Amino acid sequence: MEKFMLIVREDLARIGGLTVKDRFSEGPDMTGWVQSLIASGNYISGEPLAIKGRYVTKHGVQADGPFIEAKEGLSGYDLIWAENIEQATAIAQSCPMVMAGFAIREVRPVQPFPGN
Repeated sequence: MEKFMLIVREDLARIGGLTVKDRFSEGPDMTGWVQSLIASGNYISGEPLAIKGRYVTKHGVQADGPFIEAKEGLSGYDLIWAENIEQATAIAQSCPMVMAGFAIREVRPVQPFPGN
């Protein structure tokens, strides 16, 4: 099994204007989907991300969030186990947020460090 990150991308301008309660109440319920991934042994962990944050470079803090300048941005992630990228993609496609059009999922294999 390989580890994959399913990155959640949403319209940050839309969700940045919502209260936390409204942000999570207006989208589809993710509980059943996560429970099915836990039951199948594919789920590792995942969490939503706050809209506020900071960009940090060697030159210091370049921007202070919220990051609603860009229409689409990162709003959460899930780490899963999958046999290959095709299975990871199929899992991402079954996400209720994707199916309802609330979010896009980017599927990325986690690259182990050499020697690990």
